[in-house]
Amino acid sequence: MALPWQRNANPAPAAPPRRRRDRRRQPVQPEEARRQSARQQEEQRRQRLAITIGVMLILAIVAIVAVGYYREFYEPPRVMAGEVRGVRFSMGDLVDRIRVLQGIRRYEGGQVDLSVIPFQYLQNLLQAEILRQAAPGLGLTVTDALIDQRIRDQFYPSPPPGQEADPGQLEREFENNYRNFLTQVRLTDSEFRRIVEEELLVFGLFEFLGRDIPQETEQVEVEWIRLAPDAPVIPQDVRRRLDIEDFAQVAAEVGTPDGFADSNGYVGWVPAGALPQALDQVLFGDEAQELQPLDVGEISDPVFIQEGTYILRLISAPEERELSSQMRQRVNIQLVENWQNQQVTRGSQEGWVRINFDSDRYAWVADQVRLTAPRVAAPQQPGQGGPPNQGR
Repeated sequence: MALPWQRNANPAPAAPPRRRRDRRRQPVQPEEARRQSARQQEEQRRQRLAITIGVMLILAIVAIVAVGYYREFYEPPRVMAGEVRGVRFSMGDLVDRIRVLQGIRRYEGGQVDLSVIPFQYLQNLLQAEILRQAAPGLGLTVTDALIDQRIRDQFYPSPPPGQEADPGQLEREFENNYRNFLTQVRLTDSEFRRIVEEELLVFGLFEFLGRDIPQETEQVEVEWIRLAPDAPVIPQDVRRRLDIEDFAQVAAEVGTPDGFADSNGYVGWVPAGALPQALDQVLFGDEAQELQPLDVGEISDPVFIQEGTYILRLISAPEERELSSQMRQRVNIQLVENWQNQQVTRGSQEGWVRINFDSDRYAWVADQVRLTAPRVAAPQQPGQGGPPNQGR
């Protein structure tokens, strides 16, 4: 019997060592290597293409934004809108001036019609500069004293009748009225003085041209029907009604007052040159264009002008008559407008007046004015005075 310490004397032979797994990768066949390399290259190419396309898209978006910003905000204000002998007015100048007009109108309790104002006010800017340059030759001079007096006439307070007022208090109220006005319409004193100068030059031209208006002149008696631009009736339909209906009755039914005719369409005696050219030609003819005037009792076809559509009827033949105060003023106003329009036309033909304005720029100006409407608290109260008329 083997003793305990003798049991493992002859151990069993050890098991042969396990064979170690050959973890080495089998060599890749040349064809497979080429396929893997091709796949890697294709993947890299796709990644480069995706990055290139992404960068190009980002650059395109940036370019579109930059071009849009340039065209919308940077370029338009600097584009020339008009020029008179080298004196340029940019689109930004036009917007600024219309904002002034808008502020003044709101200060007075009115509004600016942006459907017609942009082009009209560009014309006003050009006409004002033409007159400023022509003033010395016409003998027109506007001094600082005249500008001061005009401003005081507009803003100096009027005390209630029968009430005494301290001159010092009135002076302080005048200065306060004027400062408040400049703040509300966003103008400096020098900018507003320039506008007043333009107004005074127009007044001077009014007087200059009015000196040659005769006391008596050939006139015709007329009645008309004015249809507003937004009238719900068709002018040709109104004209056909006049062939079978009474003129005064139709005028009372569809006509719109215009400051000349009464409710039945009667205007009265009208001299040549008192009305816009299109109406003047109907009543007095135009030899240069071989247009014959209306005969007595004849009714015209509808005449379309900016203020509306007119249908005229001649009541009496031309005769020499003294001018009424209203018609004298109308002739004078028309003389000023004709002079201004003729100067713009002449300057455009001779090249010293340039206008660069189209529908896109028109829309841009209107949008800018709408976006930045001036803050005006409330219309002025009676006795506070007010600014000169900027609407011309």
